[in-house]
Amino acid sequence: MALKQISLTIPENLLKASKEYSKEFGYRNIQEFILELIRKKVFFEKLDRYQRIEKEMISGKNVKKFNQKDAIDYLENL
Repeated sequence: MALKQISLTIPENLLKASKEYSKEFGYRNIQEFILELIRKKVFFEKLDRYQRIEKEMISGKNVKKFNQKDAIDYLENL
């Protein structure tokens, strides 16, 4: 896996609080803490969203009813 470097600008007080939190909860550094936050946002919240949608579909809540043609048109326009 190739790593890419990014630059991040945040307010001083948020940086200080993040460093304190990182140290308190055993992160090696603030970069490790930020990576963990991004992973949670990108992977876990996405999974939670899909699971919630699946439950709604199974229960029939918030589900659009389509015939086959309308379903194909809907999917093609996403």
